[in-house]
Amino acid sequence: MHRWSMWSINKPLFRGHNIVSHRYFPYCVPGIVLAGVLAAPCDSGAALAAAGPEREPVTLAVVAVNPSADKTQVVPVKIELPQEVTPKDILETGELKLEYNEDRKAYAVYKEAVALAPKETRVFQVVVRDVWFIPQGELSALRGYTSLLLGRFEKSEYFATAKDLADSVVKRLDEIQATQNDESLSRKSRIGAYRYHLQTLAAIKEDLARMEKLLTFVGGPPVPEMLKESPLKSDAPSQTTTWLVIFLIIIFVGFLAGQFFMTWHRRAQVTQDLALVRQAAFPTSQRPPNQEQHPPADGPRGASSPPRA
Repeated sequence: MHRWSMWSINKPLFRGHNIVSHRYFPYCVPGIVLAGVLAAPCDSGAALAAAGPEREPVTLAVVAVNPSADKTQVVPVKIELPQEVTPKDILETGELKLEYNEDRKAYAVYKEAVALAPKETRVFQVVVRDVWFIPQGELSALRGYTSLLLGRFEKSEYFATAKDLADSVVKRLDEIQATQNDESLSRKSRIGAYRYHLQTLAAIKEDLARMEKLLTFVGGPPVPEMLKESPLKSDAPSQTTTWLVIFLIIIFVGFLAGQFFMTWHRRAQVTQDLALVRQAAFPTSQRPPNQEQHPPADGPRGASSPPRA
């Protein structure tokens, strides 16, 4: 019985953290996968430096080896994909099948049984699209919007504060771009850098939002052309969506008011019907018309008795 291991990129970080983690699976030769985990075919400097939406595909591989000289072995094979990879990013899986791991919240490709002849070595690969970079267009839009915001603070008492924020934003954008264009950076490190850059990008957008709020103290809210160019408005609903939501709320409130009115009307009708039934069942008592009127035995109230002789 031999034990194989597979290296997988499941927790890549950046700046001093471990990029590769070691996971064990049955029947794998230790350490044999590390050299081929992220080997990209035709990996050139131009591809890494490219800023377009498409980059050179990335190949993830695992090597299965049967060290026995006289016995055939059947082993499982599995490649865990980074969390950023979705089914639409998978270009080729070969004979491996795709599955979703609920615990890792990520996909993996596998084959349950691989028959290996004595001393046989097989390489299993999955080709995925390179998604570990921030598009150059987004970086340029953020840089341009930062400059536009800073221009609105000229000749104001908040210019120094806005300048510090803008310089910090531009510096971080430059660092992101420089790292993405670094040809010497390994694929594993670039995945870790991408995750770090996502956090940096979120902080940059928070600083730009602070500049927008600060702008209200200078000369009111941002002008319409700035709002049109703002890269921070992507999450805001469109005007059509906003009006649709308003109309749906009005319709819902009207429907609810109609339900309340109908309920009240039915209860009022039931109450009136109950009053009529009660009146019919228990009519008011009246004296018969032929009944004689007899005064009280002591005479009418208030009348004095006749004097005795």
